[in-house]
Amino acid sequence: MTSTASTTQIVSNNETFTIGKYNRFAIIVREKDGFINATKLVQIINEREHTNKQIKKIIQSIMYRDYQQLLSENSVGQNFTQQLLDYQLDNNFSNHVRGTYVHKELLNIVCMKACVNYLHQVTKIMDKNNEATIAEHDADKIQAITDQFHSVINTVTDTLSDRITELNQQVRQLAPRAVPNGKEKTHILIVEVVNEDEQHEELQEDQITIRVRRINRKDLRPAKIE
Repeated sequence: MTSTASTTQIVSNNETFTIGKYNRFAIIVREKDGFINATKLVQIINEREHTNKQIKKIIQSIMYRDYQQLLSENSVGQNFTQQLLDYQLDNNFSNHVRGTYVHKELLNIVCMKACVNYLHQVTKIMDKNNEATIAEHDADKIQAITDQFHSVINTVTDTLSDRITELNQQVRQLAPRAVPNGKEKTHILIVEVVNEDEQHEELQEDQITIRVRRINRKDLRPAKIE
């Protein structure tokens, strides 16, 4: 068994696992099927929240099992059954990636069961959705409130989806910066002539080579006057 790790990926037993993010939590995704390492996720939450939750108890909870059953009943044509919504990665893999893996649809409930602060944020979001639904119902009492609720949810998700797409496009269009954004006053650019012995042998005598580099102002040292 071999295992290598990098900033964004881990390779174990000839399989690739990607390190990503889910609502500010680091997650490990198995590239083979897209399932997420819930064991590592709960460990990270425990470290951040100073708790001692266990993934074994979470996946054995009634709420988790009921939701798993609901997903299975609504999974016609999605090529998975209840038994395949979570599984244990065996000892053929390294400790970095070993653990209980869950389908992405179960990730939200794992976070809610493991992190009370996450649950609080979800509650606040749903409260806002409820306020918007009531306001829409007050403005139009003819339409069923259930339809208005779904309308609000669709509007929120569409808005978030558009915002994510916009941010992704902005990231792709970002031009490389010589100085980090917001650090213009703490960094300076230095332009210096490269010594002749550092220049390429074929460089013409009437040419010079310059080097531009970036340093932090606090790293500057007063020059000595000879």
